[in-house]
Amino acid sequence: MSTAPFDFSSPLLLCKRCQAQIRETDNYCYNCGKSLKRGYGFLYTHTGIILMALVLGPFALPFVWLSKRINLISKIIYTILMLAIGYYIIAVCVKAYTSFQDAFKAMSGLQNLSDVPGFSSINLQSF
Repeated sequence: MSTAPFDFSSPLLLCKRCQAQIRETDNYCYNCGKSLKRGYGFLYTHTGIILMALVLGPFALPFVWLSKRINLISKIIYTILMLAIGYYIIAVCVKAYTSFQDAFKAMSGLQNLSDVPGFSSINLQSF
């Protein structure tokens, strides 16, 4: 593996991943390949954003808008999709919560199970 000649005229920095010396003008570390510019790493690609959206949902939106690899139309599409999916998930959770509340209210209304046909011979106290 050959590396580019090192330019000693630019200020030296250290790579955050491997601690190798890098130039201020470098886009990637010559030693480990880490992206040195914000908005160009794996998390800012289409694949990275889709994976993060699956894990974080709408909380992945800052990565969409900080990405320098994705065009404006794609950013708008990602935003609409993530917000729509987030809204759908919240609506499903609220519906499930209200359904459980209704079921518990119906169950608490059955105080005297002897009035229900078929339950008169079962002793529920043993459960």
